[in-house]
Amino acid sequence: MKASSARDIVFTHALETAAPHEALPTPERCTAITQECLHAQGNAKGSGRAAFERFLHERAKRVIAAAQLPADIRAVALQGAGVSRWMVLAVLLGAFALGFAGHAITDPHRVDLLSPSLIGIVLWNVLVYVLLLVNWVRSLIKRKKSVVMPLEPMQGQTTQVDQAAAAPSGWLQKLQAKKWSVSRGTGLRKMALNFERNWWQINQRPRHAQWALTIHLGAAMLALGALSSLWLTGLTNAYQVGWESTFLSPSAVQTCLNILFAPLQYLLGTAPWALADVTALQGWAPSGVPAVPAGFMQFLEYPTVGQLWVQLYSLLLGLMVIAPRLVLALWQGVKVWWLNQHLALPLQQPYFQKLQRDWAGRATALQVQPYSLDITPEREAALHSHVAQNYGAGAQLTVLPALAYGSPLSVASNGNAQQVLLLNLAATPEVEIHGALLAQVLNLWGPQTDVWLWAADFRARNTGAPARVQEREQLWKEFVRSAGLNAALVPAVGA
Repeated sequence: MKASSARDIVFTHALETAAPHEALPTPERCTAITQECLHAQGNAKGSGRAAFERFLHERAKRVIAAAQLPADIRAVALQGAGVSRWMVLAVLLGAFALGFAGHAITDPHRVDLLSPSLIGIVLWNVLVYVLLLVNWVRSLIKRKKSVVMPLEPMQGQTTQVDQAAAAPSGWLQKLQAKKWSVSRGTGLRKMALNFERNWWQINQRPRHAQWALTIHLGAAMLALGALSSLWLTGLTNAYQVGWESTFLSPSAVQTCLNILFAPLQYLLGTAPWALADVTALQGWAPSGVPAVPAGFMQFLEYPTVGQLWVQLYSLLLGLMVIAPRLVLALWQGVKVWWLNQHLALPLQQPYFQKLQRDWAGRATALQVQPYSLDITPEREAALHSHVAQNYGAGAQLTVLPALAYGSPLSVASNGNAQQVLLLNLAATPEVEIHGALLAQVLNLWGPQTDVWLWAADFRARNTGAPARVQEREQLWKEFVRSAGLNAALVPAVGA
């Protein structure tokens, strides 16, 4: 799922799980929107996860449109949970400045063969590559898939823990909250903070990839800063080339330099440094005078000692730092793009499970046959509510005209619809009448047929006698089961 679609769905989740507010759509309105989306899509969109996610997004857009939110709250829904562009720019500029200043301070007028700034950059990046390789191998051996799930209270349920969690917890959120003038101190502000927290969790993997991308680019900029200082200083200063050390002998320096420049020597096909070359540069020697007139070709073919080491360190940083870091940054950029196109929502949460049930029920068609029971608008509304709760909001319900007492079932029926018989719990089951009716249902519709027992009226007349209600319910259930059918109370107990 695309990040924009997931963001709308997470924002809708925050709207529907927030405390009731005049600016938010009511649960009844949200249910109506669900039915509108299901009926609009029907079965033409196919099935599966992709189709369900399209339904979630379309429903989310309609719920958001139905909300009467202030402009500042709507702006929250458009915010990204990734790394700020200003933060990326600050990291890149800071890394470049650090690399430039590091070399300018440690080696202002020298090309030091043992330059701490240049060698330190190379060794640090090699260590990072080793750690990345180890982490990659570990991920192959021990794969684990974790999804950070937004856990929110049900609508209207707020506890002290929830209120504490909804309060601004970080300095960034506190600064953001100061910008909210219309909704400060209201339930809308709490709803917006819940959305920000959940969206921040859902967007965790793309954000981590963005940070990795920023760090790789920052490492490349650090090396570029050091090289910029190396080259710009050489434009106005004559470098002294060499090395000095209290503890390292020329042979030790020769070994260190050959190990450090081994990849470059392999690619260029040059010989390792000889001990005489390293010994000749012990102390500080001038950069030298070109053997031919100075120019670009002279710099490439006949460089002086200072120009040669500037070239070598530039190629070394380019090979060991800049190029690998740019490749890693490109990989992380592709990863960010892919993750933003495939964000995973916690569909196992009860909020999404209810919508999943509504979506699955869009192909369910019920045809209810009332028996000796007039269907008033109130009763029909209760039947629709029962169907939505048990079969999903997308289920289609057709209520046939009621059969008179003692009338047989009609043979003609809708072959695509699930047949349901509706009996009145207020009536006493009679073997001659109801038994014959249930036998006919079993013969025509099969043993999988449901028999609904309309219990609302009988319960209303016997509110002071719960034992009598329970006895009648048990009597009807056993009577229906003895006929080989399934019995269910409508509305269900406690509904």
